[in-house]
Amino acid sequence: MKLFLKPEDLGELNSALEEAKYVKSNPFADQELGKNKTLLIIFFNSSLRTRISTQKAALNLGMNVIVLDV
Repeated sequence: MKLFLKPEDLGELNSALEEAKYVKSNPFADQELGKNKTLLIIFFNSSLRTRISTQKAALNLGMNVIVLDV
């Protein structure tokens, strides 16, 4: 999925749920996707839970993460 703006963009619900179960049980399976890539996260409002979950997801994909708190 390249773009997710509304629930219909998700496609078929059962296949999305199966993929979510796979990712949850194998969090490091797709580390090659983020290899040699960097994610810059810019936060204008402090949200620790959002920052940590985004940072952890990027690390699970093998990305480098830079966090900028404005």
